[in-house]
Amino acid sequence: MNKYIFLVLISSFIFSCKETPAKINKTIVLKGTIVNYDQDTLYMNNVSSEDMLFKEEIHSITLKEKTNFNYTFELEKPTYFQIGRTFLYLSPGDSLVANLDTRDRSFASYKGIGEEANNYLTNVPYPKGGSFWGDREISSKIKTYKEVPEAFKKSFDNRMNELSGLTNVSEDFKQLEKTRSKFDYVNSLGNTFYLYYGNVRKGEITQEEMASKMEEANKYLTTFKKPFLDDYNNTDYLQLEVFQNILYLLKDEDFRKKLELPELNTTLKEYTITSELLNELKYNGYSNQLAEKLKEGAEKVTDPNYAAVLQDVQKAYETITKGKPASDLTFTKLDGSKINLSDYKGKVIVLDLWATWCGPCMQEKPFFEALEKEYHGNENVELISLSIDTEKVWNKYFEKNKIAGNQLQINRSQLTNYKVAGIPRFFVIDKNFNIVDVFAPLPSSGNLEKLIKQYI
Repeated sequence: MNKYIFLVLISSFIFSCKETPAKINKTIVLKGTIVNYDQDTLYMNNVSSEDMLFKEEIHSITLKEKTNFNYTFELEKPTYFQIGRTFLYLSPGDSLVANLDTRDRSFASYKGIGEEANNYLTNVPYPKGGSFWGDREISSKIKTYKEVPEAFKKSFDNRMNELSGLTNVSEDFKQLEKTRSKFDYVNSLGNTFYLYYGNVRKGEITQEEMASKMEEANKYLTTFKKPFLDDYNNTDYLQLEVFQNILYLLKDEDFRKKLELPELNTTLKEYTITSELLNELKYNGYSNQLAEKLKEGAEKVTDPNYAAVLQDVQKAYETITKGKPASDLTFTKLDGSKINLSDYKGKVIVLDLWATWCGPCMQEKPFFEALEKEYHGNENVELISLSIDTEKVWNKYFEKNKIAGNQLQINRSQLTNYKVAGIPRFFVIDKNFNIVDVFAPLPSSGNLEKLIKQYI
């Protein structure tokens, strides 16, 4: 056989024996049911993108009969997602059957590829509930702040034992969740409010006495936090909800000095600058003063992602400043019929955004209702109480409560153009359907009525 032909045949044989690289499955299949939910669409947020890069990515999942879903999408890398208060950790190739309940993440359950990580997350504590203070079996036995470190070390150890028992999860997931629990421990030690709040409610101590006791407790508990803060300069931790709480503690130079902790790295410093500016914008609205702060922040921040966010958000919020045209909205009436915001054009429109679950909203409600009563029959102004509850919850509220004024409802997702990050929020729109202020003063301040009078 020709020597050249022989070598070609051998080479071809060797090449053909090499395995073709397996195609990575990037598809996520998520199907199942959700209860205690009264909408046609389920919204799933990409937590990793939103919390790490301030980039909003919302998956709209169509529901069948407001209960069943079957959703497929592509995912490049493991990512945390959130549906309401339910966390998910999805990795490329996961295929899950999920049973969800809007009342509590602990009621969720999962079966299929990726089930272990997600079933573990059903017991992750709420940082806004004080983290381990939500572990009533342990926290209810705490009598003094000196018992707090040892008590919550048990909560921490319980989480570690559960985590170590997982066999079908990645090491990255284990590391992230171990870190989450460490930060939950620190967060718990900083929430002694829960130790004294019951005494205030019973009238046994005053608010001032509680503040004094908390200050004393925090001084004692600070040193116990150090062993759990041995590793925090990692931007991956930004996707952990509790790290947001801890980050504001860690940026305090006095706190770090006391525990001899290292400075935040540049990225985390710039993240806090960006985050603080965005929060001020979300909750206080756009102003000339804030515009200057945003400009300064964009110049100070070197990370291209954060600098771009500050520039983009300034442009976005300029669309809802005074004098800009109002975006139209569609509301639901109590009888089920629809009406548009633009239908009230020709009047000064005042909107009160509220929900039954919002304590501050309910505190403002009597003041807004007083304004409604005062301007009732005035053809130059329309005061609207606009609920962002589901229609079912909203209707049920008025089965037990008196209907006062013009009561309408809207799906919160329709308020995107108005950048509604929290409630209560009050809008004032002039007779020409232009914005006066969509971060208007609270009715209880008396300044909302002054604003209305200027434009009637």
